[in-house]
Amino acid sequence: MKNYIYSTLVLFFIVINAYSQSPSWSVNENNFQYTMSFVAFVNVNGTNLSNVNDKVAAFVNGECRGVTNLTYIASEDSYYAYLTVFSNENNEALNFKIYDSENDEVKDVAKTINFEINEHYGNLFQAFSLANPALNNDAEITDFNFNGIDLNDISFTGSQIRIDLNNSVNVTNLNAVYTLSSGAKLYLGTENQASGNNSIDFSNPVQFQVLSEDQSVLKQWEVVVNLSEGVATYYKKEAVCYEGGAIKVLYTENSYEVVLSKENTTYATQTITNGQAVFTNLEVGTYKVKVGGNVKEIEINLKE
Repeated sequence: MKNYIYSTLVLFFIVINAYSQSPSWSVNENNFQYTMSFVAFVNVNGTNLSNVNDKVAAFVNGECRGVTNLTYIASEDSYYAYLTVFSNENNEALNFKIYDSENDEVKDVAKTINFEINEHYGNLFQAFSLANPALNNDAEITDFNFNGIDLNDISFTGSQIRIDLNNSVNVTNLNAVYTLSSGAKLYLGTENQASGNNSIDFSNPVQFQVLSEDQSVLKQWEVVVNLSEGVATYYKKEAVCYEGGAIKVLYTENSYEVVLSKENTTYATQTITNGQAVFTNLEVGTYKVKVGGNVKEIEINLKE
């Protein structure tokens, strides 16, 4: 019996000690007229906190103006802070602190925000970020491809990506492979897509959303897939010391523009006439020839 009592007391003091450092943040709500609110996720050292004993609090000049523990939301399988902040006037500068219960540490949040009467920030899809250190706020697609498919060409213009594929490709069921800004996520609607593990119909332009790591930026992206509209055949003649090289393009459709570029700059253009276009007097170098969604790299060498 004595051993049982001793063990119980030891366990009791261990539990008490484990929570003895939890900050005693509190606010007297009756002292204030106005509120603003947040739905926030909480991140420390790159990991989202996930314990109901974790806390966040808002302060004005060191005075606590709001505090809450984390709440588990089953539909998201994540923990969120539902924080209400109190004030008697607009534009007071708010700063935040995090209590990490597992490590028994209080962390300062670099982000500040001004109090706005009745304003609300964050939701379960795009929550307000409370993090130490701050998370990345970029929402870029830095590369885009399709698993097992050779691209004829790809171009980025603002937030639009245009991709040319051979007309034999079935675009109704493509597996997109992409890289994003550090920590960002890509969504189709509100459904998170896993790079290299998806099935998407690209027969029409597809609208994606990229959410930054800190969830402060939700950027819209459009991916347009074009299929080649004819069959191209290419021939070349090497340059010699007294004459430049040449590239001939045969194409099954007339009136299409052929763009010849070198070092990412347009070098010359022609229109397919009588099934062909010919570029002559070319310097030594690597050229890209694009016509009707077909792209070919051709190198002109100096022939001895």
